[in-house]
Amino acid sequence: MTSEFVRNIHLATAQQLRDQGADLYGILEHFESVFMPQDEVPELLDQLGYPQQDLKQFLHGQL
Repeated sequence: MTSEFVRNIHLATAQQLRDQGADLYGILEHFESVFMPQDEVPELLDQLGYPQQDLKQFLHGQL
């Protein structure tokens, strides 16, 4: 489990990436590069404003 402090740092970084034009793939790459646990990513994306349906469709397209 990731500490709240670390989660907030990576959430802020992901928000900056999004503000700079990164798409969902770019944000997922960031979370992967910092070894964010997969089970925590959907909640972080939700906090960034990505609906769960968008994430499911995106991940389905990646399989």
